[in-house]
Amino acid sequence: MGAKRAKLLTVPANGQISIGKSWAGKQIRVEEIGKDEIRISSGTFVPDSQAVFYTKEAQETLREFNAWESKKPSKATNTKALFASLRKKK
Repeated sequence: MGAKRAKLLTVPANGQISIGKSWAGKQIRVEEIGKDEIRISSGTFVPDSQAVFYTKEAQETLREFNAWESKKPSKATNTKALFASLRKKK
């Protein structure tokens, strides 16, 4: 871990601050720790809508699928026959 640096900023009336170009393009999380403290962290964050894919259950299901897929080699699909069968079902 690098040396810690403190930076004193004054927040203007619009509430926006600049934290420097070294943070440009990075995804950050701003946590409000208390009434008078915030923490800024960089990293990769998972949106709530995708969090279900990062659970232990989802990871295990993916491992099981990958094991199944490695034992079942893919084969070419006869698309003409497939589309013909779909037309017949209508």
